[in-house]
Amino acid sequence: MGNEELLEKAIDTGDLAAGGLLGTQQAEKFIDMAVDQSTMVKEARVVRMRAPVMELDKIATTGRVSQLKAEGVAPESLSEPSFSKVTMATVDVITPFELTFEALEDSIEGGNLEETVISVMAKQTATDLEELAVLGDTGSADTFLQGLDGWRVLADDGHIVDFEGATLDRSGLSAMYKALPDKYKRRHQDLRYFFAPAMVQDWNDTFADRPTVVGDEALTSRAVPPYMGVPLVSVPVIPTNLTGVQGYESGPKLSFGLVTPRENLVFGIHRQVRIDKDRDILRGVNIYVITTRVAIAYEETDAVVLAVNVGQNA
Repeated sequence: MGNEELLEKAIDTGDLAAGGLLGTQQAEKFIDMAVDQSTMVKEARVVRMRAPVMELDKIATTGRVSQLKAEGVAPESLSEPSFSKVTMATVDVITPFELTFEALEDSIEGGNLEETVISVMAKQTATDLEELAVLGDTGSADTFLQGLDGWRVLADDGHIVDFEGATLDRSGLSAMYKALPDKYKRRHQDLRYFFAPAMVQDWNDTFADRPTVVGDEALTSRAVPPYMGVPLVSVPVIPTNLTGVQGYESGPKLSFGLVTPRENLVFGIHRQVRIDKDRDILRGVNIYVITTRVAIAYEETDAVVLAVNVGQNA
């Protein structure tokens, strides 16, 4: 089901005047659209939260738990699992916009203009939520990104590989893969690299000059060659105009990337989604507000490798 169809089924403007809170099925369809509209969130573990604050339980072991059995002899020790929690606290995100009475009356779309505009705004809201999830930084000068610390900032507590301006190639991907603790490689099929499209293109271009089938596919296919069987995901919201970090002074055409098990990325979204509508008769406009609540986390920061100061080909 496409995004347009999801939105049409989720949004009934006739219901907005009654309070704006989407019904359970409507909210689920809105969340499905928001996830499907994104790139990195689509790879993540999406938690549909029933409350603004939620705790995710983590159960782990500290090492070997098995022993050799001796007949008639009880084991000398019993293993105990380790319990911990990840607390997810949501922030409110609103999308306010308006339509003039004249626009609604004069539009060639007639009564469908309202649904069309809400659909466009809802899809942009989904893109904005992904930007917040990836780039959120409570220390940012951008007031929208100040809402929470996203996956880029939270990755500072993981493992860091400094590219020092180098472009994305086999050696950089290798360094990231080696920096990831081996215990997170057991589910190798769940690993993902995440980079900006320009950096993924640089990696793809390293194959394009090869006079082989792989080289031909790199030029003509949409599929990007994986590294060690780990897919590279192109994430448009990752910027490529960053300045250097960690003492690296060159820039500003730098970027960052991540490698982590996909479900280590946690995207929480509250099930109570609102699309409210009001009328300002003095100004002659309908006012709309889409309200959502989101939270971002890693299940294990030890399971993420952050690449910084990633350069790009001219």
